[in-house]
Amino acid sequence: MKTFLGNRLVNAIAIAVVAVLVIVVLSVWQYQRIRDTGLLIRHSTAIFIQTQRVQSTVNQFESNSKDYLLTRDSRYLDTAQRFASRLPGELDSLRTIIGEDPALRRLADSLQFYFNGMRQGIDPDHSRRMQSVIDQFANDQRQFIETRRNINQLKAAQLQSALWVVTGLVALMAVIIFRLVRLNRWREREERERLLQSSEEKYKMLFDKSPLPKWIYDEETMRILEVNDTAIRDYGYTRTEFLGMTIADIRPAEDVPQLIEDVESIRHQPGALRNGYWRHVKKNGEVIDVSVTAHSITFEGYRARMVAVSDITDRRRYETQLQRLNADLAKRAAELSASNAELERFAYIASHDLQEPLRMVSSFLQLLQKKYGGQLDAKADQYIHYAVDGAERMKALIMDLLEYSRVGTGKEGFTGVDIAVVIKEVGDIFREKIIAARARVDIGEMPVVAGDKVQLTQLFQNLISNALKYHSETPPVIRIRAEEEPLHWRFSVEDNGIGIDSQFFDKIFIIFQRLHNKTDYTGTGIGLAICKKIVERHGGRIWVESKQDHGTTFYFTIHKKA
Repeated sequence: MKTFLGNRLVNAIAIAVVAVLVIVVLSVWQYQRIRDTGLLIRHSTAIFIQTQRVQSTVNQFESNSKDYLLTRDSRYLDTAQRFASRLPGELDSLRTIIGEDPALRRLADSLQFYFNGMRQGIDPDHSRRMQSVIDQFANDQRQFIETRRNINQLKAAQLQSALWVVTGLVALMAVIIFRLVRLNRWREREERERLLQSSEEKYKMLFDKSPLPKWIYDEETMRILEVNDTAIRDYGYTRTEFLGMTIADIRPAEDVPQLIEDVESIRHQPGALRNGYWRHVKKNGEVIDVSVTAHSITFEGYRARMVAVSDITDRRRYETQLQRLNADLAKRAAELSASNAELERFAYIASHDLQEPLRMVSSFLQLLQKKYGGQLDAKADQYIHYAVDGAERMKALIMDLLEYSRVGTGKEGFTGVDIAVVIKEVGDIFREKIIAARARVDIGEMPVVAGDKVQLTQLFQNLISNALKYHSETPPVIRIRAEEEPLHWRFSVEDNGIGIDSQFFDKIFIIFQRLHNKTDYTGTGIGLAICKKIVERHGGRIWVESKQDHGTTFYFTIHKKA
């Protein structure tokens, strides 16, 4: 009887599977047809679109050519030639899309022929023929697409009918299978019981041989019901000892209240999977950090949970060390920040407080020079001149140092700054120098950036001042440009001056570093250091490109976001 029912069930299932396979095959076949039709339609659409591009290029060529003949404006001729040079590429793209279709390729060749005729002279007949060819292209593709769609709809309707018939057969077979399944259910129940027993045996073997310590405990009493060999080996308790303990017995005393609270919350979520970090105590008193995963099971009639444990003591120790290192780094960073702030305050105070005694020294030296100049010998006049010059240079150094200390590191007070306005104001400052040097300043399109207007003005003022100062015998030419990048605006200030040797590229941005003798070029060597500090405050960087006697270009970036 069992064999008879089994054979009938197998046969019914086989028929149902065949019917389903028929549905699948028909669906795949129809999908293949739809996909092929879709590819053909997309191909025709691509041809149609490319044809429209060719037509647009021809129309632009023809329109600009006519405008040129009417106005004799060379701009129309240039535009017409640009579109004429573009057409061969458009036709090549059309031929690539067409492929090996001879009829369509002949039409593409006709387009090329008529356009060549149009280029030799505005021939209305060639234009009309070319338009006719393009219209034929479009009509052919429209008809092809419409025909394919109609065929596809017809086939889809036929397939739908076939699928309904097959679906009906499948439904009938489903009823038969359901009846057979009910007759055969007792056999399946017997098989499930046998498999369940086998599964439990395998599960117990996996539990016992797991490389991780595992145990099962009763949710109500927390008593350990089963333990595997790995837990016995790693924790040092015997099986008998484990089975006489609760899970609270392997916790430090101070962790037990939290454990009880956690177990209580688990009772209200019987199906929950729990992961957590705990401390366990081995038999020898060693306390270890562990990662625990627990899930609900039914064990020998008890509502229980099975626990798997991973020893993470070493990992926790490394994490603690890493946290300590991070804390040390944060402390050092704070100390460095405080040190930098203190240095800035010192520079400001020192430069500010030094001005008064230096002003007195300079004033009295100038009075001495004015009163006794020419009355002493030449050597005394020279000494007085050196003293006055040194005092003035010291005053300039202090003022520059004061200016350098004022460039902060924060971004408070940043607003929208129109760089075009900034450069115009700097140009007004240097108007007389620009005229005297017969310099030319070429300014490109400038953006609005977020920043400190006073400091950005000082930045451009220092760079333009250097370009005017270090010029060659040729009148200075200064080009200022801005280029947008994903996160920054990149600016460049280019001149045709004496240039800088590459070995000094890094040195020039260091405070008080000079490349030239003070008798040749004035200055304290702090201007570019201030530029570097301003740029870095605005989230960017500054660098230089130059060749000796071939000019210099300073590049710098300003971050788009404040």
